[in-house]
Formats: sequence, C-alpha cells, structure tokens
Amino acid sequence: MRSTTLTATRPRYGVLDVVALLFRELWLMILVFLVLFALGAAAVMTLKKSYTASASVFVGVGQEYVYQPRVGATDRAAPPNAAEVAQSEGAILNSLEVKRRVVRAMGVESFQTPGEPQKDSPAKQEENAIREVADGLEVTVTPLSPVIGLSYKSKDAAFSARVLNAVIDQYLAYRREVFQDRATPAIQTQRRAFEDELAAADRAYEDFLSSNAIGDFATAKATLGSTYSALFAERLAVQAQLNQATQRLNTLAAQQGRTPAEIALQQDLNISAQDQILQLRTQRETLLSRYQADAQPVRDIEAQIAQLQAYVATGTAVGAKEVRTGPNPVWVELETTRINAQAERDSLAARLAVLNRQVVDLQSRQTRLTELESRNATLAANREVLTASIREFQLRETQSRADNELVKAGADNVTVIERALPPSKGKSLKLPLMAAALLFAGFTALCVGLLRVFLRRGFTLPSTASRTLQMPVLAVAPMKSA
Repeated sequence: MRSTTLTATRPRYGVLDVVALLFRELWLMILVFLVLFALGAAAVMTLKKSYTASASVFVGVGQEYVYQPRVGATDRAAPPNAAEVAQSEGAILNSLEVKRRVVRAMGVESFQTPGEPQKDSPAKQEENAIREVADGLEVTVTPLSPVIGLSYKSKDAAFSARVLNAVIDQYLAYRREVFQDRATPAIQTQRRAFEDELAAADRAYEDFLSSNAIGDFATAKATLGSTYSALFAERLAVQAQLNQATQRLNTLAAQQGRTPAEIALQQDLNISAQDQILQLRTQRETLLSRYQADAQPVRDIEAQIAQLQAYVATGTAVGAKEVRTGPNPVWVELETTRINAQAERDSLAARLAVLNRQVVDLQSRQTRLTELESRNATLAANREVLTASIREFQLRETQSRADNELVKAGADNVTVIERALPPSKGKSLKLPLMAAALLFAGFTALCVGLLRVFLRRGFTLPSTASRTLQMPVLAVAPMKSA
C-alpha cells in the first residue's frame, strides 16, 4: 500500500509569468491608477502659487566682536573673520526672538485668514503666527562671505515683502539690544566706589602729612637732602677755614713772641772828631793863604789832622749821643693781625658749632622721614592706583557711552544691501506634484497587481506548475465552469 503525503507549496513564478499575470490584472490596475491619480490631481489643483521675496544684508566685523578686557590691559584680541561674523549674525536673524518681534510688530491678525473665526487662545495664535514666519523664512549664509541672503515665501507677494522687511527691521533693533554694552552701569558704580576710596585715601594721606608737619613728602625729602648736602659741604669748608685760622693764629703768636715790643725810634750819633777834622782842614786852607805849605803853623795843623784821622780810623770816634725808644711797628702789626685772626677763629668756631647742630638736626629729620617713607609710599601708591583706576574707568565709561550713542544713531557694522520688494512672479508646485501623483498612482497600481498575482492560489500558468512541481506539463484543459 502506497502512503501519500500532502504539502503546501508556493508557486514559483518566472519573469514572463509575472508579466503575463499582471496583464490579466490590467483592468484592476487601471482602475486603481485612475482613482489615485484623480484624487492626487484634485488635491494638486487646489494649490495656489507661492511668492518668494528676497533681500540681502552685509555684515562686517564690528567692535562688539573684538574682545576687550574689562579691567587691566587694553590690548584687544584679534577680530574674527567675515565667515564667523556672518554665522553669528545669521543665528541672530534666524532666532525665535526676531520672529516673535515680527509677529508682534505686524500683529497676529496679519498671519490669519481674513474672516475666519479664531478659537485658539491669544498665546496659541501668536505661536501659530511665529511658526508660519519660521516656515516661510530662510536665512542663507555663504561660506567665506560676509553677505547673508534672506527670503520669505507666502501666497501673497506684498505680504512676503512686508514680512521680510519687518524681519530685517526687527533684526537690526534686536541685535543692538543683544550687543548693547551692559557694562556701563557697572563701570559707573565701580568708578564711584573708587572715587569714595580715593577720597578716604586722600584724607588719610592729608592726616599723615599734617600729623608729621610735612607739606609734600617728596619735596620735603628732596629739600632736606639738598639742604643736608649744602650744610655738610659748608661744615667741611668751615672746618678747613677754622684749622687755617688756628694755624695762622699760632704762627702769629710765635712770630710775636720773637719780636720785641719796643725798639729805638731815633738815635743821635757823636761825630765831634769828624767836625774837628773839618775845622782843622778849613784852618789849614786859611793858613795856606798866608803861609807856605812847609811853614810851621801849617805843619802843626796837618799833624793835628793826621792825629784826628787816626783816631777816627780806630772806629771809636762815632757813638750814640742820644737814643729815643718806642713801640715796635712790626710787633704792633703782628698784634693787630693776631687779634683779627683770633676773632676770625672764634667766629668760625661759633659758625661750626651752629653747623654741627644743624647737621645733627637734619640727620634726625632724615631718619624720621626714612622711618615714614614706607607708610608714605603705601599711602601714595594707593592714591596713585586709585587715581589711575578712576581715570581708566572714566575713559571706558565715556567710550562706552559714545559707542552706544553711535550705535543708536546708526553707526553699525550691518548694512542692508537690498530690501525686499514684492516679487512679480510666483512659483507653483503643480507640475512636479502632478508628476509625483502620477508616479504614486502608477506605483500603487503596480503594487496592487503584484499583490493579486502573488496571493493567487493554485497554478494559473502551465510554466508555473512545471517550475513549481518540477514535472512536465503534457496537456492543458480548460477550467470547467461552475
């Protein structure tokens, strides 16, 4: 007895089998295609044209993109390149805040269909309007270019241009608020705090100077130093003069000791022998007038003359007859000079004593100033630092205020190259959407036909039965009708 096993086998189709079977489902596929294409075409025909308004904005590197330390050095960092600035400005342009400001500036009703009742809350209506702006707005940033392209698409040409111009206006206003220098009030507060500290430092410094009887420390120290140098040099000179005067006085005293106080002022000499010789010669001449030269009276006178001359020749014939004494002029002059020298020495000694006291006083004052120098340097440095800080903060406050005013006046690094104008031509997606509907209907009809082919039970074609059962088909009989 033969046992028979029944198994379910899926039909195996070839390419020609599938094509032949698809032709059998052609009317069904045509029906599905026509239905879907009609629905898609009807939906596409309801679409309206869209109008895209465009504009462009140039953004340059402004002061707001350059880093500047708030405190300390004023060296600024290198500015970013144009592409980086454009990316930043594009982010501001495409921000939610700009879109919200556009909606609020134009009004929520501008983005709603006229005459259509609104059931949503005001917040929801604003959110829908912001979403509509976000859907229609496109911001294009080209790499390595400082120009930003803007476009807005809607079903109304004038509305597209109006919205895009509102976007540009609100962007310009919003970016000024974003880059507004908010450090100015803090700078003012810090400057006032520094001014209060400087006033306290000035009072402390004035109390320090007045308590120490100093007008200006640097001037007092410099004056004291120059005065001390002059007094010290003068003291050395006076010491040298005093030594000179003392030595001169000693020399004068020594000379005066060797000089007699009195000397002979006038002395009369005894010259009677010479007178007698002259008288005898006179008498001889008189006798020669009466006698011969060898006469006795003449020889007697000549003998007397010879005797007196011999006496005079002995040197004892002349002597002091009368001597008058008095004060020695040299001693008197030495005494006068000594008195003057002693007076000069005493005055120099007194002057030296005064200079010594002044030098000691100046040294003590210098020592006191040296002790006070560290405190003075601390107080003065504190005042200088506070003054420099106030000056720096005043400069920055003035510059910041001027920069804010310039930005408000329009001195900005953003320039609107081209504002939006209502586009003259609209764009419609009917043709590509119609082609898409055609392709979708055809693809769906093909899928329906293939589904009918592969879900069919049994063997429709002899080739399918032969391929599936791996047996030859000898004959084909028409299917008996029910």
